Amino acid sequence: MKIIYLFTLLFFNAFNVMAKEVIMDHSHLPINVPDNIATPALSLHLVKDAMSGYNLTLQLQRYTLIPPPEGVSSMMELMKASINKKSGFVEGHAHLYVNGIKIQRIYGKHIHINQSLFKNGINTVSVTLNNHGHMYWVAHDKKVLSTLYVDKDKTPFITYKFESFPVK
Repeated sequence: MKIIYLFTLLFFNAFNVMAKEVIMDHSHLPINVPDNIATPALSLHLVKDAMSGYNLTLQLQRYTLIPPPEGVSSMMELMKASINKKSGFVEGHAHLYVNGIKIQRIYGKHIHINQSLFKNGINTVSVTLNNHGHMYWVAHDKKVLSTLYVDKDKTPFITYKFESFPVK
């Protein structure tokens, strides 16, 4: 009887932990830009660094790039649509991906990308705009995203560019 009780306790404890992880897995969920807020725009500019790697600049419109606020009491609070009080635009940070792998969060407009992240041939450099809970912003059923296709051995080295909402 003790063994059955122990297995039951372990099962429900494991189920409870898994359920909490599912609820908190917010990293790949969309969040809609509210209808009454202007759609953010994102374009990328990439240049070879004089010493090594690349320098990436985020060109933004109608978006406030800012680190998460201090003293937030819950993840649920971070997952809400956050509107910047000064600008009136949605706010958050960005995520940098190289070849589909998340490299880092971005809180500023200028980033150095290490050469070692690039392979021979075509590489992708993508940036998404995200809320403070890491959910990616969506407007008009499209992710706010910019992607550069880079072949480091060609001139020009950017072979193609995709922007869901380009800066104009």
